[in-house]
Amino acid sequence: MFLFLVALPAFASCGGVPPQVSGVVAIANYETTACIAQQKTLQIRNNNTSEPQRVQGVHFEFGTNDFDKLGNHPETLKEGESYFQFFTVDEVSVGTTVKQAVGNMVQEIIIPPGGVMTVKVSYNPKVITKAEAYHNTYLDVVLNGPKLGVMQIELRGKAATAAEGCTTDGGSGQEFEVTAVRTTLSHKDLPAPVVTDLVVADAVEGTMKLSELSGGKVQILKNNWPKVTFPLPDGAPLESLEISLEEDTPEGTLGSDGALTFEGVAFNGSNVIHLTGLKLTTGSVTIDSSQAPNVHGGTVTFEGSPLSAEGEIKLVVAAPLLGPPLEDTAQVGGGVFGMEITFKKK
Repeated sequence: MFLFLVALPAFASCGGVPPQVSGVVAIANYETTACIAQQKTLQIRNNNTSEPQRVQGVHFEFGTNDFDKLGNHPETLKEGESYFQFFTVDEVSVGTTVKQAVGNMVQEIIIPPGGVMTVKVSYNPKVITKAEAYHNTYLDVVLNGPKLGVMQIELRGKAATAAEGCTTDGGSGQEFEVTAVRTTLSHKDLPAPVVTDLVVADAVEGTMKLSELSGGKVQILKNNWPKVTFPLPDGAPLESLEISLEEDTPEGTLGSDGALTFEGVAFNGSNVIHLTGLKLTTGSVTIDSSQAPNVHGGTVTFEGSPLSAEGEIKLVVAAPLLGPPLEDTAQVGGGVFGMEITFKKK
């Protein structure tokens, strides 16, 4: 719980004109995990020690607490889509008098001279926020005598990560668990490509979630891709690589035949290897010696498989190992690393 105090100034009226209060007077910052609510306590003090202050209502500015399934303030929604409200007014109290919010609104509160009104507001995002972005809304405190006007408190919420099981896309995404991972290291100095079937329970952390976008597009957010730990050969600068998405994938299309392709995907290996411009697909990926001069046999191909009626899908990705720190490593540099990951829809 967090206490945030805002004072109503004790303006003196002049010529019978009531003092006006308007605009944003403060900002309250939240930071939590998507799908885990965080409550904060805001306090508004009546600095007038001789007169009570009537508060006509406490509620959100119209439209500012409406979010689409990606966490944006939508101008329009597709037919059948719904708004999500990430902030809630829980209750308002003055002294021992407590009023529970109805529809994110509390009406008719009197703050005695020198008294304090306490407002409890929660933030419960359904999507993660990216980089410096945040979800925001405006809490209106409508004053109706002696001070008049609308005092606003901006609420800003950030959620860099998501709780386990949180779809992070408003509930509209599809979640898949990993059932198999096959990795291949292909290099001309190896007798044959090294093909390894990883033990999923030991080498894989997390699931894949396909976030559904408008226009039939889909995307995989950075935090919605499993981390795969791949052991490296003896003599490599690292014992293993923890492979994960570097950033959210570009938009892709999940076809009616279950085919799925993302172009320009970036992967990260233990924060020391950065592979960009890759294809992640249910189709095929071929890399030859023009791209990786040390690939075994001059070429290597990886084959995926589209989403089946049983909910299984295999995605493949491959990259030439041309960047540091692996480019000068024996039996690695200039070769090709590829992954075939099989998923089952949960």
